[in-house]
Amino acid sequence: MSALAETLVTALVLSGLAACGLALLPRTPPRIRFGLAVAGLAAWLVPWGAIRIALPASSAAAPLVEWLGAVETATPVTTEASLDTSVALGLTFAAAFLVGFALFMHDCVALRRCLRGWRARSRCGEHLRARLPRELAGVAADIRIVEGSAVAAASGALRPTIWLGDGHTQAQLEVALVHELWHVRARDPVWIGLIAAVRRAYWWNPLVAYLARQAVLMIESVCDHRCAAQLGKDRYVSELASLLLTGVAPAPRLVAAIGAANLDVQRLRLLRQPLRVRACDVAIVAALAVSATAAAAGVVVERAPTPLVEPVPSARDLPATPAGNALGALLRAAHAGDSAQLAELLGAYTPQELPLPLPHTSGQARVVDVLRSEPLRMEYVIESGAGGARYVGAIAVADSKSARITELDTKLLAW
Repeated sequence: MSALAETLVTALVLSGLAACGLALLPRTPPRIRFGLAVAGLAAWLVPWGAIRIALPASSAAAPLVEWLGAVETATPVTTEASLDTSVALGLTFAAAFLVGFALFMHDCVALRRCLRGWRARSRCGEHLRARLPRELAGVAADIRIVEGSAVAAASGALRPTIWLGDGHTQAQLEVALVHELWHVRARDPVWIGLIAAVRRAYWWNPLVAYLARQAVLMIESVCDHRCAAQLGKDRYVSELASLLLTGVAPAPRLVAAIGAANLDVQRLRLLRQPLRVRACDVAIVAALAVSATAAAAGVVVERAPTPLVEPVPSARDLPATPAGNALGALLRAAHAGDSAQLAELLGAYTPQELPLPLPHTSGQARVVDVLRSEPLRMEYVIESGAGGARYVGAIAVADSKSARITELDTKLLAW
């Protein structure tokens, strides 16, 4: 699977988990649901297929990673067909991204044109600060009254501006001002702009569209609950319903506005229903977090392969002679610490008399070269597994049937 395909599949799984969480937690506080929606959207911004975190096999976290599903990566076999598929997928994704970029730029142009129009027919509304609660009176934002409009919106990241139409009643104007100032204080215009950018980039993805709508709904719901706590729930619900019923002027996609399309009824419903965190909600969030961690770890974390120390020479290293077979058997017995096998092979020698590479040393030995080979005698170069030092050795056997060692240069094998 290509890196792009891995990225898309992983993002699909993670955002799907976020969507399931939103469906399973309909009455939790909006800030928790907002976090789930944003996490699902953020999954589409991470290049999962390009991230690789190597975890040593000896690490204490290795069993956990293995349980989460991370496996050792193997070198992929690239065929011409798979390469063509990857290129086609990449070109398709790039074309879709360019379309999304064009749509987002169109939104930015529409916002700029709308703000210019509002500013051209607006006047200063700083006198409205006198009606604000103390915690909102000092929020840094320009207040503008737009003539001949029923707008109620907040825009701007660095220089926020509150736009209020003069078509509202005094009570509606106060509620709208408090609402939009809470948006500014929470930097909601920035969040809404980022959410709109992700939604446009993945305009073809219905899951991203759903998560974006839920994120914007939760932004409005958080703001509604703050206003209700400050102004009184009954009063705020009544005035908000009045604003929505009388018709708030439409606002561009990239601003925080009271009249958010298709969200009005849901906002009123969320305001009226009790919101709380239950024990089962905590369990659901924990299960989603574990599942998301497992999905991400299965892609980005790879077990570093355990270094393979060849305990005995392979067939290509030693000649298939009685002497070569005897040396291979001797090293196998030494590495395994098999004293009985050593005694049988060495005959007159005892294991205690031979400084062989037994397991209590810091490494194993391997034959790196054969200098001279005869059926019953062989000279070789052996390398220490501990420090990499090399030694010259010689071994001889009595006959081809018993393979009993009659000569062994033990001094040159020592380290």
